[in-house]
Amino acid sequence: MIKIKNFPENARITFLGSIFKDIKNEEWNITIGLENDEDLTKDQRYLLNHARFSNMPLLARNRRFNQNKKFTPFNESIITIKIDDLQKWDVIINQSKQYQFSHIVSDIHATLTDIEIVLPQIELARVLFLHTAYLSRAALDQRRFFREFDIIKEENQTLINILDFCNFPPSQYDNIGMRRLLAWILLDTEARASFESISKNFLSEKVQTKFREFWNFNFIPPSLKGAELTLKVYFSPKTNKYYVNEILAISNLPSEINHTVIFCSPNFTVKNTQVSSERSSRGSKHTRNEDPIIDDKKEANSDKQITIIDSPKITLSLSSPFETKKAAIKHSGKKGKFNNDDVTILPEPNVGTGESTIFGEIGRGEFENCQDESVDLELFMKRFEAFKAMIEQFTLQHNILLKIKFTISKLPAVNRSKLHKTDDGNFRSIAEVQLEFQDKKFSIVEVDTSDNHKPLSTLIVKVESFEAWDQNFPSFKEQIIRRSLRWPTAELLKNIGIPKGVNHPKNKFEITTSDKEFKDWVKRFTEVLKSI
Repeated sequence: MIKIKNFPENARITFLGSIFKDIKNEEWNITIGLENDEDLTKDQRYLLNHARFSNMPLLARNRRFNQNKKFTPFNESIITIKIDDLQKWDVIINQSKQYQFSHIVSDIHATLTDIEIVLPQIELARVLFLHTAYLSRAALDQRRFFREFDIIKEENQTLINILDFCNFPPSQYDNIGMRRLLAWILLDTEARASFESISKNFLSEKVQTKFREFWNFNFIPPSLKGAELTLKVYFSPKTNKYYVNEILAISNLPSEINHTVIFCSPNFTVKNTQVSSERSSRGSKHTRNEDPIIDDKKEANSDKQITIIDSPKITLSLSSPFETKKAAIKHSGKKGKFNNDDVTILPEPNVGTGESTIFGEIGRGEFENCQDESVDLELFMKRFEAFKAMIEQFTLQHNILLKIKFTISKLPAVNRSKLHKTDDGNFRSIAEVQLEFQDKKFSIVEVDTSDNHKPLSTLIVKVESFEAWDQNFPSFKEQIIRRSLRWPTAELLKNIGIPKGVNHPKNKFEITTSDKEFKDWVKRFTEVLKSI
């Protein structure tokens, strides 16, 4: 349950209005329409309130806050639409002068066809960009990215040098999805232009009165051609339109980035081959709190730990995922090109939301609002090149090349173990080959150990049925993590199949098919298949 201190109990957001701040203050706020507890009289039920704009990751229409009882679900439908070109959608302004997009669409599942939907611009910006308190604040600051990140493009990779006084929460660099989102905003041409259009419009359009400044949010969206949006909508018989309350997911998000992105900082350090928490005077440690109370009336203290605020996740998946890494650099975080010798790729590490100062009274909070579900397994195919070449050599020798099934999947997170990720922060993947040889069925599995975490042989499992094996494969993968990157024992597999290991060549990641070690690997593999 999300709690905001100055909201009444069981408050429901009915609309988001203008962004404003008092002349004497620095923090920007957003006007919020709230429905109060349903037991109150009509005059008391609806009220205007506000929250800091840095709370935007939480603020979607129809969400409830400070909830202490159950409510009947609001009459909403969930539809998924495919975007042709969002920049060609109509822009309309409602009675409260808030900007919206309008277009005739159809649900891709054919539940609704040729309907007019109305999408608030601020909701689209929220799910594309405003995933954290930092990004919400940065959206209104035209020079924030230029001051805090130095982008160095190279032939096969891009380095993002994190400059001195960068306020992006250090712990968020450990989150692969957040790294990828930040890289997309910084490096993708359309995404960067769209994000910066927020601050450009803000600076040129905001209006100042004697005591207050205000602005009605609007921006230029990326085209999002081919992307699919999953929406919560409600139908108004009065206008014959469908109004979007919330965007739940965006899939097939276009991206022009096709190379590795490395975030570099002198504050990233390594100790005993494990990454340590980033240390800086701004504070880098963080805690997690599933039920914090957000207090917009007090200022966060920059010396206190950052509290990670669990909030409803927005599912994003890129059409062409790219790899991100962290790296330590030897020099201070200043602009300018540096040598690759200065860069050391790192292993991954085993509340107020406003801008914090050392004079604040309460702890700092940050949202984890992005759930990255990009299908990025193809990024890790190269880590199985030797294994795949060995299998292909075997199948060619025995003329069964067309009788195999090759798949790659991710190892699951299990409890607090970090072994489902490799030291470079990417998900540890597992390759599986199913084949039939001499009238017997085999599953051959190989785990990505490119970080040399532990030597792990190729495993061959003789199975009676591929269907039964497939049903047990998820628990098989869990056991690998539970056993600290070791294969499940024969006892654990007794009802699934008969296992046997095959040792790798010592230099598996550098071997070629002409090497004697490679040929010996194929020979050992063949002998094991024949023996069980």
